[in-house]
Amino acid sequence: MTVKRLLRRLLRSFMRTLPALTVTVVLFLFALAQGGFLAWFLFYVFIPVDMYLLLLFVYPFRTMTVERTKVNQRIFAGDTLNLTVRLKRRWAVPFFLLTLIERPDDQRLAHATMKTQMLIWLTSELTTTIRLPNMPRGTFSLNQLELTVGDPFGFFKRTVFLSDATTVFVYPKPVQLSVDDLNLTRHGAYASSEEADRANFAGVRDYRPNDRPSWLDWKSAARTRTLVTKLFEPEQERLASVILVATKTEENERFELAISYTASLLKTLLNCGFTVSLSYRSGTQPLLLHDHSERTLVTAYQALAELTKEQVLELDEVQITTCAKNIGYAVSTDEGLAAVMSRFADTYRRPQKLFYIVGKQTPQVHPQQPSSWFSMLYVTKKQAIPKGKTGDDYGRQP
Repeated sequence: MTVKRLLRRLLRSFMRTLPALTVTVVLFLFALAQGGFLAWFLFYVFIPVDMYLLLLFVYPFRTMTVERTKVNQRIFAGDTLNLTVRLKRRWAVPFFLLTLIERPDDQRLAHATMKTQMLIWLTSELTTTIRLPNMPRGTFSLNQLELTVGDPFGFFKRTVFLSDATTVFVYPKPVQLSVDDLNLTRHGAYASSEEADRANFAGVRDYRPNDRPSWLDWKSAARTRTLVTKLFEPEQERLASVILVATKTEENERFELAISYTASLLKTLLNCGFTVSLSYRSGTQPLLLHDHSERTLVTAYQALAELTKEQVLELDEVQITTCAKNIGYAVSTDEGLAAVMSRFADTYRRPQKLFYIVGKQTPQVHPQQPSSWFSMLYVTKKQAIPKGKTGDDYGRQP
């Protein structure tokens, strides 16, 4: 900051204290001219106000520090962001009428400007909470907090901006999908543990104390008079690919529905034990998700939270894998993908399913011909975001 700019700011602050100083001078002259207890009482009562204004004028607010902490660690679209704000200062002097305002720089959070007010601050630390309701999906940087301190008579206000960079990821809100929605039973990709055990039987070994009772081979035990346990081959890896396709000119509401449904599809497939390949971003390699752990889900949600319409994968960039063990899924707002997936499914005999996001003026999509390898489901806003649910309901581990 230049000296000229600093002097200009000091001059503006001094001009704000001028009304209070004028009142003090008038009271002093009135006491000299009139005399008496009441006149001098008014003058002496007003002296602490002037001292407090002088304190606000010279206090080094820049030495104060601020720290934000997110109360809810995982935030989904539509949720309320709760921030715990901790202010620290070196000199604990009384401050009155404090107002703390969170002013996000992002235009998407213009509606979420929130403030909290306090009557007095006496200690060296102050902890308060700021709530930003109805957060949209995306990545947001919260950089500055606006702190305003005033006096009880309204003569003077001091406003400072405290810096503390905080990055917030707001994940797309997933919905609950059933196994039937994904056609897993139809293609034999979903099986019970008993069915998997019988399919992967490889031999027997001596019983160990931690073995499951259902793994005991009673016939061999009766024949050898020794408890033995069945051996199973490692379960084959189940693969699925998920493609998100949209246009860069898509309407916002429909685009958000597509991202929300993609998050739902990923969560359901990972719950079922699939290794999932996600293609969603133009010019990048697919994101490989191996297991249904907290870290994997956060990776997937964060990737979708950062996605914008300018980065989304379009129809002419779609590449469908020909892996024999792969089940293909796609979430799309582009009707042209239906014909592409239908031809691919019939040609390579690979199961494919399209979740088509319905917009306000959605044309009827008809694949080239009915196919046992290809199916399609129309998804509306009511299906994608049911009422009465929050992101935390869908984000919890089963």
